[in-house]
Amino acid sequence: MQDIYGLPDTAEVPPALRSVLVADKTERAARFLTPEEAASFATWARVPAETETRWLAALSGDDGLLGFEPPARPDSAWILHAMYEDPRRPATPAVTDAAIGTEGANDCDDETDWATRPGPDWQRVRWSELAERIGDAIVEEGSYPDRYQLRSWRSKDHSWPDNILWSNEGSLDRETWHQLIDLLIEHSPDGPDTRCLVHFCRNMFYYHVPMVLTGRLGDAHNLYHHPDLMAYSPSNIWPADRTWVTFTHFDLHGTKVAGPTPLIEALLNNPGLEALRLPWKP
Repeated sequence: MQDIYGLPDTAEVPPALRSVLVADKTERAARFLTPEEAASFATWARVPAETETRWLAALSGDDGLLGFEPPARPDSAWILHAMYEDPRRPATPAVTDAAIGTEGANDCDDETDWATRPGPDWQRVRWSELAERIGDAIVEEGSYPDRYQLRSWRSKDHSWPDNILWSNEGSLDRETWHQLIDLLIEHSPDGPDTRCLVHFCRNMFYYHVPMVLTGRLGDAHNLYHHPDLMAYSPSNIWPADRTWVTFTHFDLHGTKVAGPTPLIEALLNNPGLEALRLPWKP
């Protein structure tokens, strides 16, 4: 059982983490929801995670701690999370790695959130553009889209230049999320009314209890208003008929989409997304 915020009962949580859950529940109970947030929250219902993800566990051969990676169904491609560049800033090495934050370049210590464009002077820069500038592969053969790509752009201490904000780890940015949901709606049987499920892996929560919500695919646009889910986009999304499934690994900077070839071709050709097939990670 869960409370109204979708959090588990204390009995479901390991004893060492129960105090964390109690504090978490207290904080959320005191939080004021805007009408927009409340409306978005109300459209989603929590369902048993173990039951609903059993097919993904069998498909991936994994326990889902960091999300379930599906094989091609029968095709697949990886969306690269957005990064941004400010041409006004000097391209000098940064002191530390920076990821996209909701408040801009100076407030992004946490590399996971539903990131937004940092500001009006920051422009989207594609992985392919950086790769062409420096002569690196977009994603090295045999690798995933992770923090170790485009390594020639980094300084000797592995920092990024001050004018580049590296993509977020383990979470889609809002710009890419909206584009992806629109595309999935176009390729789903009931369009925005398609019943879908979203899985948030147990590694996202201190109390290590995974969450699965069900609702309308059209309502997925506003999931970041949900009071439990403001730090991460879902680990997996799929429709009730399981014709496609997405996968955002907790430690990666890309999101895999597995499904019919027409969907994958539309993904690759969508100007608002940057996606590519990785033959070694089908």
